[in-house]
Amino acid sequence: MPHPLSLTTPLGRKNVEAVTGVLLLLFLVEHLLSNAMLLLTTPTPYLAYVDVMGRQWFVRLLEVLLALLFVTHIGVGARMRYNAWQLRRKRPGIPPPRSITTRFVGLTGAAIFIFLLLHLARFVIPHRAYMAQVNLYDDAHLAFASLPYTLFYVASMAALGMHLFHGIGSAVVSFPSLPKHRIPALRALARWTAVVVATGLAAIAAALYIRSLMQ
Repeated sequence: MPHPLSLTTPLGRKNVEAVTGVLLLLFLVEHLLSNAMLLLTTPTPYLAYVDVMGRQWFVRLLEVLLALLFVTHIGVGARMRYNAWQLRRKRPGIPPPRSITTRFVGLTGAAIFIFLLLHLARFVIPHRAYMAQVNLYDDAHLAFASLPYTLFYVASMAALGMHLFHGIGSAVVSFPSLPKHRIPALRALARWTAVVVATGLAAIAAALYIRSLMQ
């Protein structure tokens, strides 16, 4: 019998996508909480948090694991979308998914991938290359003072919310150890968490842009 996380079977790929998706959602919760400190009028708490996290060896290890999670989730997800596309070509009579979030999960995933690349180029890579010279608090405020960048960010968070709403709802049923009578409540909790994370990140970006207009 194949391993439940085997990438050679459709069920294994679905399980891998579920596990990596849940772990990435946990990262996004942390990202939301840290970004919320950008709303403070003083940069001290945010910069102190960045400094403490930057000096911990296990954070560097977690960053490597996070990168592996992203690569795995994106790669497996692309493979699943390609397989679904091939199946529909062979069986054109298969009805499309009723849920909009499910129907466009491939497109929202592609949008998130593009956002991720640009986000890394805008913040992560410069910070790593010029750590001593880059003030992330000021840099974030500078980025969100731009209307085009803020609109791009908010649109990306909308795509993220749609992607998470489908993915995390589907992921819950991939864990056989969960009691079946608990699944509806857990699915609702997971989906609400996904919506709150995406909406919260978009709201922070919008709030920073509005603040820049008042200065």
